[in-house]
Amino acid sequence: MASVLQTLFHLPAFQQRYYPSAAQHWAICREALPASCVDCQMHKLADGLLSGRYAHPRPGGASASPGAPQTQTTAPVFQEGVRPAGFKALVGRGHEEFATMRQQDAEEFFGHLLTVLRRHAKRAGDTVAQGEPTEVFAFGMEQRLECGECRRVRYRVDAADVASVPVPAREKGKDAEGRTMYGEVELQECLDVLTAPEALEYSCPACRKNVIATR
Repeated sequence: MASVLQTLFHLPAFQQRYYPSAAQHWAICREALPASCVDCQMHKLADGLLSGRYAHPRPGGASASPGAPQTQTTAPVFQEGVRPAGFKALVGRGHEEFATMRQQDAEEFFGHLLTVLRRHAKRAGDTVAQGEPTEVFAFGMEQRLECGECRRVRYRVDAADVASVPVPAREKGKDAEGRTMYGEVELQECLDVLTAPEALEYSCPACRKNVIATR
């Protein structure tokens, strides 16, 4: 969750949507409880990550909580910052995985968060023109299917937010402790694997045959 949120708020679209208008939203929010409002939680995260107020060490090494004994240390003691407990509870509500405290897959959480934000934006009447930031991830993945017999071609475009890129694993030996080492892989090679043609069984509606098609 932490890596996804830090990545999102590094993007101008999310910064502009949730940071400058935080105080304005809090003043007019119609939800009875901020813990039940997706916008409140996103504005809170934006303020915590972007305002800079939580990036300074406590003056004089002040303790984490009022009344707690102060300790002498040479290392800087940082503020506790914004803990996203309310955000996590709201976003994970009703989800069998994200409602738990277990470590989650970043890509799965990213997709789930985009779904939550888009659902909330639709319910609130937000549009892309009003600054709905999740649309910066939307793209179309085109598939080209060619029949091996009649050579007819069909195209399909699937809406997507993420492209899962396969990474070839090539062993290059063992280290001093006997652990397997892997060679470096260029990003272009991974993209070539993702977009490489593949053969599959296909029932062609044009020639009405079961053939091997190329995708």
